[in-house]
Amino acid sequence: MFKRNKPKKETETVVEGLLPIVQDRLQKEVFGNSADKWKSDMILIVDDASLRVISNAMGMYKLMENRVYLVEQISKVRAPYRNSAPLYFLSPTKDSVARLIDDWTPSRKRKEPLYADSVFVYFTQALSDELFNMIKACKPLVRRLKSLSELNIDFIAKQREAFHLDMNSSEVFSKLYRGGLNGGSSPGVAEHAIVDKLVTVCASLHEYPHIRYRSDSKVGSTLARLFNEKFHNFIDKNKQWWYHGDSVHTEKGRATLLILSRADDCLSPLIHEFTYQAMVHDLLPIEDDKITVKAQSSDGVIDKDALLNESDELWVELRGKHIADVIQILSGRIREIVNSNTAVALNKKSSEAKSLSLTQMANALKALPEYQEVLSKLSQHMHISHRCMDIFKKQGLLEISEVEQTLATGKNDDGKSPKVSEMVDLVEQQLQSIIDPVTRFRLLAIFIISQGGMKPSDQARLVAAANLRPEQTKALQNLEVLGFPMVKPLSTGRVGSALNGERIAARRNVVDSGSEYSSSRYASDLKDLLIKMQEGRLSFDAYPSIYPMPDEGVTNTVASVGVSSVRLKASKYSKSSKGAVMAPKVGPRQIVFIAGGLCYSELRAAEELMEAGGPEIILGSTNFTTPQSFVKDIASL
Repeated sequence: MFKRNKPKKETETVVEGLLPIVQDRLQKEVFGNSADKWKSDMILIVDDASLRVISNAMGMYKLMENRVYLVEQISKVRAPYRNSAPLYFLSPTKDSVARLIDDWTPSRKRKEPLYADSVFVYFTQALSDELFNMIKACKPLVRRLKSLSELNIDFIAKQREAFHLDMNSSEVFSKLYRGGLNGGSSPGVAEHAIVDKLVTVCASLHEYPHIRYRSDSKVGSTLARLFNEKFHNFIDKNKQWWYHGDSVHTEKGRATLLILSRADDCLSPLIHEFTYQAMVHDLLPIEDDKITVKAQSSDGVIDKDALLNESDELWVELRGKHIADVIQILSGRIREIVNSNTAVALNKKSSEAKSLSLTQMANALKALPEYQEVLSKLSQHMHISHRCMDIFKKQGLLEISEVEQTLATGKNDDGKSPKVSEMVDLVEQQLQSIIDPVTRFRLLAIFIISQGGMKPSDQARLVAAANLRPEQTKALQNLEVLGFPMVKPLSTGRVGSALNGERIAARRNVVDSGSEYSSSRYASDLKDLLIKMQEGRLSFDAYPSIYPMPDEGVTNTVASVGVSSVRLKASKYSKSSKGAVMAPKVGPRQIVFIAGGLCYSELRAAEELMEAGGPEIILGSTNFTTPQSFVKDIASL
């Protein structure tokens, strides 16, 4: 009888960070396992979804180290390689399984198999019984199978501690919210697909989490209950799977999974954010981490594609910093390398080297080829950051952001609450001067969301000033579906407000953004939630748990845990080569999942709290969202 491979007893080596865990599992459970049983070349065969999973975790160089010399799409016609073993890494869909079976079913066109007679098959998540039985019925395939495994890696590990589920944002958004915030009475296809993938995240992390959700969120509560049901099913079928906090693995407690909805906070994805990563994704054309930059070559200046991902150490270091700091850091490092090394190359004192001409510097650097790679990377990011700043200045984003920040925080740069009438005048003035229709929508939407709607007397003038296109007009109307009415209900108001001029709405949960820049005063709601989770102050009335949680105080603090400092490997682009000291991450993991999109200010908030020595935070969503994609998502309802 043909059976699925039983999972081997897993080693208990603890790997920190979701991306390193995925990389470690792929190496051991896919490539290592296959290489142990086949000593020659291998071919990796993927479908569209599984290709994105693996390409975000492993580059071609790493694949070649594992004797994988070719990657092919299962949907395309492929040439035969009878001396190479096929390594199939597929998503468990009917189409992919049918194509797998077709590879090993003799036909008039192909009487011999395409590949060697040792076949390795791995799926991103659990096979349904129907698909499993289809494979069992293919005898030519079964005879050659050396491995058949369900890996439970059906997500994109985008950053060290961040993931998304690789789902079409507008399609998911419309399915989650088209019926309004109350939604349907039972989970639909979208909810099941989300939870199936989310189960694989927690399985990979070895976390059996306490599950919390926002009490007034239909989307959050539906996903939380469905996750609880499906994760119990996963545990029942995987008896050897272990989790942090069980009777054997006590080095850290059970994680908490907080499930949120994008509708809980629609301000954060709309506000202009001036940290490097957020600006790049907001202002520049970038797709799948790929961006085109100007680079110097022997033929002069050329266009070159660059990848902004975890393999770029400088990008990882700078992406959460304010754009002004990024440019200052890059300029300083370029100047330092040029000054110090031109002095060495030309046998001059450093003070004399500073006055060298550009031609002398270029000649000196040609004699120091070991610095070319470092300078090339620094120059690449200098080019990208200056492109961001050029757009920033051209579009007048500093003035726009000051209005946004005041609306979102309820206070201006001086810490005072302006009058509503003053802000209406200011918003109208900005709307009339903004050229980009999406930027106009963002400002008007920020006003509506932060102030609980427009006054009937202000609606006509603000909508006229915005002069929105049909898509943005539809998105504006759809804000009401997400719980944000366009127009405030009429009210008598307070006597004081009438006499003194009504002030703009103050923000309920105020948390320090941690930025010294007035244009970055606003901090996302998520940062406030994460801080309260760390300190044990997150209300169980507002954010209940599926099951009662242990009555634990906040005992796992940096001060109370006797852990030596963790030294991080210094980036070769850093000024210091001695490494940086970072406070250790302590306590159980916090996993936060936002259905409907995760924005870059939220990623930054989590990184800041971890850098301050808090517990590891794993953030995830159905997709990463930009202001432009978020507007399209709202319009899709």
